[in-house]
Amino acid sequence: MQDYNPKEVAKKDSPEQQIIRDTRNTEFERQFKRTSEEKLNQDKPNPFGIFDAEVRSVARSIVERASDLTNKKRKGEVANEEYAAQMATVQSMVGNLKNIKNTVSANLAAYNNALKNGLLSYGMDQFDEGVLIGLNKGEINLDLDSKGRIKLTGKGRNALKGDFDVNIFDAVNIPAPIKKIPPINLVLGPAAKKLGLDKNGQPKMKVDKNGRKYLDTGEYKEHKLEILGAAQKAITAAGPGGVRSYLGDHMNLSSEEIKNLMESLNFNDGEHEWENAGNAKVFQSLNEYLENKYQRQRKPHPDTLAANVSNQASEIAAGKNVRLKSDDIRPFVTQTNPQGGIQATDAVQGNTVQPQIVPQSPLSFKDKSKKKWDKKANDKKVMDLIKKYSK
Repeated sequence: MQDYNPKEVAKKDSPEQQIIRDTRNTEFERQFKRTSEEKLNQDKPNPFGIFDAEVRSVARSIVERASDLTNKKRKGEVANEEYAAQMATVQSMVGNLKNIKNTVSANLAAYNNALKNGLLSYGMDQFDEGVLIGLNKGEINLDLDSKGRIKLTGKGRNALKGDFDVNIFDAVNIPAPIKKIPPINLVLGPAAKKLGLDKNGQPKMKVDKNGRKYLDTGEYKEHKLEILGAAQKAITAAGPGGVRSYLGDHMNLSSEEIKNLMESLNFNDGEHEWENAGNAKVFQSLNEYLENKYQRQRKPHPDTLAANVSNQASEIAAGKNVRLKSDDIRPFVTQTNPQGGIQATDAVQGNTVQPQIVPQSPLSFKDKSKKKWDKKANDKKVMDLIKKYSK
């Protein structure tokens, strides 16, 4: 994804996503668009009320099973080892019942809130959503199986594939809703603007082959590790639900594609190892987006600019047969000119600089006898000469 426009993505709902949206609209109308008369004259009891009644019923069954085991133990009908094993199962069911009840209540409340506010993601697995809608309708019930284990059982409906059987024994397997997230690439947008900058927000200093300083944020490929780190941080923060949302809501992938990507674990894209192929797919998208947004910044270093100004002054003086010290960073080799002067050769590129006749002026010394250098006096007189010959 080289660019991203939320409004454009919303216009590109696939036929599959339209089916999912229609299913959600039906459930929304069933739950939230009832008239006052319909609320007072209900055809069916509230599914939450039914579920609470089922929880109480299962709890009574667990207590009765514990009581029955205890009576059999007293009568000697059950050996100590068998009694201990069966009571351990009963006790685990007590904890499991509590976890299932709390998880169902929390996940249904979260799903219904997201449904009401239009926040559900297209990245949500439709088998998972079918379970939550089935619980909402009271079509999935809480029971004990023949071995005394608690389970959710009934029929769910996948909006794309139809009915399926539900048998959930563990609270951790009860689906949770997945909400739309802001696109991770937009969250990372500011990171693209910071690549290659120092702590003051300026391009980092570099030195070219001739020793000149310059400021440059560098090519995009120079920041691979920074991009990888930022993307991994964003993906981790978003979590599996966030990755699913990105794939479904911002990349418009199908449910089957998302399912296959998320279930392809320990995925290697040829350069990096990922928790799953979904994470790798998101990173590829983020990388393309950031590369498209990245703008390289290059400009001269202040020291180089100052040297250029000084060199220009030297060139003006040289044209007037006055020699000034050059601030060019490149080293120079000086030789005696046959015409009587000094010939300067660029030691890096071997280019001969225009011959300069350097007058033997007493300006360089304050006192000839002591040969003592007076830089301040010399600089002032040289600048006076530059002004004079530059007119």
